[in-house]
Amino acid sequence: MKMRKVLLAAFTSLTFTAAVFTTGCGSQENGQVQETEIKAEAEASQGEALADKGIITLSVNPEISIEYDKEGKVTAVTGNNADGEGIVSAYQDYQGKDCSTVLEELINRINEAGYFIDEIDGNKKNIVIQMEPGSVLPADDFLETISRDTQEAVAGLELTSDIVTIDDDDYDDSYAKGGEPSPYITLDKAKEIALAQANVNAADAVFEDKEFDFDDGIAIYELEFTAGGSEYEYDVHAVTGKVLKGEHHVAGQAVEDTDYGPGNDGVTDYSDTDYGPDNDGVTDYGNTDYGPNNDGVTDYNEPETQTEDTDYGPGNDGVTDYSDTDYGPDNDGVTDYQDTDNDDGNSGYDDQDDLDDGNSGYDD
Repeated sequence: MKMRKVLLAAFTSLTFTAAVFTTGCGSQENGQVQETEIKAEAEASQGEALADKGIITLSVNPEISIEYDKEGKVTAVTGNNADGEGIVSAYQDYQGKDCSTVLEELINRINEAGYFIDEIDGNKKNIVIQMEPGSVLPADDFLETISRDTQEAVAGLELTSDIVTIDDDDYDDSYAKGGEPSPYITLDKAKEIALAQANVNAADAVFEDKEFDFDDGIAIYELEFTAGGSEYEYDVHAVTGKVLKGEHHVAGQAVEDTDYGPGNDGVTDYSDTDYGPDNDGVTDYGNTDYGPNNDGVTDYNEPETQTEDTDYGPGNDGVTDYSDTDYGPDNDGVTDYQDTDNDDGNSGYDDQDDLDDGNSGYDD
């Protein structure tokens, strides 16, 4: 009897535990289902949001974002840098226009502002049209269409800039984090952009060095390649695709380190002079009568022979050496005339009769 009570109690406890465990598992499974449903709803909501709009960015030097709806009509234009803000501030008539139209009008304004005057490595700056990842495509050939239309607008302005496009496939997925798309373009895209700016065919180029790096907080691709007997060095912005620097020189030829032109390293190489960063604050004068070495005395070279003491030139002692004359400090107040005929009024001529009778004395 006692044993049956113990067994009954054990069975009751086991049944209760199983019930609790089953209930707990059911709750956990329900929680997982709910979490999955919430996540799916969030993704669907995000997909609907992305499907409603898109963003393309125009980069020359001004960077301008253009937001559009699923019909391809522009809803907002924003300057992403100071130059872009300057262009956009005077451009308000864009609402409801096609992206191609807005791009053309912005290109015209950028050209009027003089941004296409600058060159990179002897070529006009290329134009980058970048589509933000996840942007809606009003048509399958949307990016190709706006690129072609923009190229025609550039040609109409007699500019030689090419159009470079960046779409979803041009981002490096290895940098994607937390469900967010990668902000960086691929190395292959950076190469394509550099070659387009250098006006070099891909088949002719050999890339010898390529590096992804941060320069002053800016993500860049540092590229070095050779083509046609020349060596090229290009820096491409890893986010916007803009070429930040580009130069080339004949392969094997040392680039002269100068303060001007493509060999300019940004640092003026001064010798030790009285100007520039090497200036020590002291002008290196020779021993002259000017500058910090001036001792107040003009250092004339002593001639090999004794210079006559005169009142002029380097031998001048500051005192005029007058002989005893009627002038100067030795003047005694008495004019020392020689005794002449002037003192008695007689000229000294012989008193001749010829002079008295007006006869010249010549023989008749």
